[in-house]
Amino acid sequence: MNSVLLRKSERFLKNYKNIDSNLNYYIKYLMGVVMKFEKSFLISFCVAFSCFLPLQAAEKLDSLEAIWDSAELQKKSTNKKVAANRAAQNNNVHRKQLIAARQKLKREALSRQRAQLAKQQAQANARSIRNNKTTNSKAKKLTQQASQKLAADKLSKQRIIWKAKWDAEQLAKKQRLATATPPRIAQSKIQNRKINNNNIDFSAAELALARVQQPVKAPRKKARQAPRKVAAKPLTRAQYQWRWKQAQLKKQQLAKAKNPAFTNKSLQQYASKSVLPKRSHAAFKQNKQKPILNALPYSVKSKLNAAKLNSYGMSAYVKAVNSPRPLLGHQEQTSRVPASVMKLITSYAALGTLGPKYRWPLDVMTNGVVRNGTLKGDLIIKGYGSPEFNKVELRKVLQGIKRKGIRNVSGRVLFDNSYFNVGKAPSFDGKPQSAYNAQPDALLYNERINSFQVRARGKRVHVSTTTPTHNLKIVNRMKKTRRGCRPRIGVSRKGAQTVVTFRGKFSSRCGTRTYSRVISRPSEMIYGAMKSMWKREVGGNLRTRFAMGRAPANARPLLRTYSRTLAEILPTIDKDSNNVMARQVMLTIGAKMKGQGTQRGGANAIGEWLVSRGLNFPELRIENGSGLSRHARISARHVGDLLMDAYRSPYRNILMQSLAVAGVDGTMKRRLKGSRVRGRGFFKTGTLRDVRSIAGYVKAADGKTYVMAILHNDPRARSRGLAAHDKLIEWVYSGGRQQIVMK
Repeated sequence: MNSVLLRKSERFLKNYKNIDSNLNYYIKYLMGVVMKFEKSFLISFCVAFSCFLPLQAAEKLDSLEAIWDSAELQKKSTNKKVAANRAAQNNNVHRKQLIAARQKLKREALSRQRAQLAKQQAQANARSIRNNKTTNSKAKKLTQQASQKLAADKLSKQRIIWKAKWDAEQLAKKQRLATATPPRIAQSKIQNRKINNNNIDFSAAELALARVQQPVKAPRKKARQAPRKVAAKPLTRAQYQWRWKQAQLKKQQLAKAKNPAFTNKSLQQYASKSVLPKRSHAAFKQNKQKPILNALPYSVKSKLNAAKLNSYGMSAYVKAVNSPRPLLGHQEQTSRVPASVMKLITSYAALGTLGPKYRWPLDVMTNGVVRNGTLKGDLIIKGYGSPEFNKVELRKVLQGIKRKGIRNVSGRVLFDNSYFNVGKAPSFDGKPQSAYNAQPDALLYNERINSFQVRARGKRVHVSTTTPTHNLKIVNRMKKTRRGCRPRIGVSRKGAQTVVTFRGKFSSRCGTRTYSRVISRPSEMIYGAMKSMWKREVGGNLRTRFAMGRAPANARPLLRTYSRTLAEILPTIDKDSNNVMARQVMLTIGAKMKGQGTQRGGANAIGEWLVSRGLNFPELRIENGSGLSRHARISARHVGDLLMDAYRSPYRNILMQSLAVAGVDGTMKRRLKGSRVRGRGFFKTGTLRDVRSIAGYVKAADGKTYVMAILHNDPRARSRGLAAHDKLIEWVYSGGRQQIVMK
């Protein structure tokens, strides 16, 4: 609008011809400035200036005022339009808000209706399930009644048949007696004596004549009646429960008889008692027949080729348990590194030598006297190689000490681990602090693992241990940062003390992290756990000194505790492939069979037992019983022979239940999960650098049970051989018969 006024004022000023050009310039400049001020100022300025202008200038000013009024009216009209537009926009926003609120109310109402419908549907489903249960229970009762009625009818029919048979047998017996021999004439009761009736004496000849003239009939034998059979009444539920309880009590009594309570007799005499099982099944006869197939299936070869693996590095052996001839044999006679498949030999030998009910003892002794709840002397703990001695078992020991009336100990706590003679063995791969490298010990505690927890709280990082240990010191040099969750753990020794140092950066986003290391001796771990648990479990004080050595000759026993049975511990060894527990079992076999708790003694005892079973494995090399070795050797065929002998033995179910189930648990939990072999394969796996192996049983689709073993030694077998092995297992389950037909 200002530009319009400016143009009109310029046109107005051009009409003044008598005004100087300079005056026109200044007037033009002043008019541009004046346009920015109010109307009153403009009018006063024009009136003052009109004194110097001619009459035409005054008329032009009147027209200029009219133009200004019209511009002002136009401005007011535009302001009204803007206000109207703003009001319309505000009304639209309010309308939209109302619409959104209404839609929200509608949605909430719909959600309430849906929730109510879902609740009603759930109630209806529950009612239907309840009705189905009642109908099912009624149907079960009806079926039970019908089955009982059928059984009663069957029994009555059987009784009728039995009675008819009995009558026929009795009739035949009578007929045989009647036709075979004539009836004997019984002697007369007349004797060579005086008859008192008429006082007449008869001579011997007359008496003989009387016997001939008066024959006496033989007495009739009464037919022997068959015992009357009474129908057995069906047992009630209470009778069944009573019988089951009696059977359980009998089992417990038998178990107590085989594992008697610990007495105060000499420990040496008790340890010399043999608890080994007797041989109860025939020895294995090795079959040297050639296999039906001597080459790998095409599907397995294709997997090996895809993984760029050579088939000569893989040994495979497959045989049905009831077949005299193997199904498949590929490089089966080649001696290879078995890795953890060696645990199959240790487990089966333990079942054959120790027995499935063998329990590992733990002795608590003393050479002092208990007075007023205080043991004045040494508390001696001797271990015999239990594979799973842990905090739970230690709590049982402390409770037994409390029952003996001991609250305080004033002497030493002496730990005796002389039952095994292991020595210091080098680590398998230069990582002695790894859990799989834990060394065995007669007092093994918590699998020799120290656990540490690292967590960030506030401005600091806290480090603690969940396994308190004697002579263990933790040095925390961790720094809290925004990123980083990998601390560096260093272990050093200063005299008898073990120092664990934590360095690095740790973020609060990491949460709580647990790290496991093999650092301390088991006796130090047991002593630390006893000190932390003594006041809570026993109720006194343990102000003693730590010591290690052999139990003195004058030590007397306080109590003896037992571990779980071998049959209960084997699943932990085989399913999870626990190395240190398998080594404990082999040392126990050596100590029991040879009197030597050493690796050589255990290996010799296992080898002799295998030979006694007819399992002659000339290439077999057992180093530690766990398979964690580069020197252990066996062939795939001999692994299959071992599994065949175990299948025919009384320990078949125990061994199969200890193996990992395909796609279900253990080391096979993630393998063959979507395959048909899931739940039908029982395996022991093994992996090392350059080694992958697997052996076990497969319940195939044709109803047969197959024994199979795969030993694969190749630099890339561990990383690339899994698919080929699984393919062979699936072939054994379903495709073996087709391959034989094609052959």
